[in-house]
Amino acid sequence: MTENGRSGDNEASLRMANEFVEIANDKLATGIQPLDIASAIRHAAANFTAFAYTHGTDDALDTASVMEEFRQLLENYDKRHRDKARPLTDLERLVEQVKNE
Repeated sequence: MTENGRSGDNEASLRMANEFVEIANDKLATGIQPLDIASAIRHAAANFTAFAYTHGTDDALDTASVMEEFRQLLENYDKRHRDKARPLTDLERLVEQVKNE
């Protein structure tokens, strides 16, 4: 969505995202598989994103921008979760070093 369609309140956005994660964690506790929960969240996100573009702006759906934002968020959170899960191997550290140079 263009900047005209957003409030710019990143803090509120993160709070809302954390509420969705709480719901996902509740579903996880009931035995639903994590990838099934993730799929349901992506489905809901796609549905609501289309709704937001249709009702929140006169702009056409900006698929490239939405996908790029999702890719960046996904890679960032994947790195965070993996860093907590295990230490990086020597090869992974080297790859990260090369990426950052």
